[in-house]
Amino acid sequence: MLQIQNLSQLDLNIDNDVLDLLKLRQVQLDHDIHVCMYIIEPGDDVGAIEDEIGCSLLSDVFGQCRYPDPDFVPSCEVLEDHGTFYVMLYVFDDDGIEIIIPKRGGDPELLSMCETFAIWPV
Repeated sequence: MLQIQNLSQLDLNIDNDVLDLLKLRQVQLDHDIHVCMYIIEPGDDVGAIEDEIGCSLLSDVFGQCRYPDPDFVPSCEVLEDHGTFYVMLYVFDDDGIEIIIPKRGGDPELLSMCETFAIWPV
């Protein structure tokens, strides 16, 4: 998993669609990224990701339901489908976490949850 603080630290091998989104976010956020941004990489363990970011991706906000339980609802504020990747946004007071989840090579359960609940951005 990559943590992004500014665009200068990005690897040139990053997906062009993801790079375009990060450039857009930089402009939207006044040329400085004020939220923690993460890019999930193939082989990343969901439990390790959750430990690192401090919130659950596959359990509800109260920890009572886990995907694919029929009562499960994602605890993120927004889950968007951007074609080749998903974006999850968590907001905590004035802070936020944006998680970019590529559709290739990711955790099958996480990708299934994203496919089930993601909306197209407006």
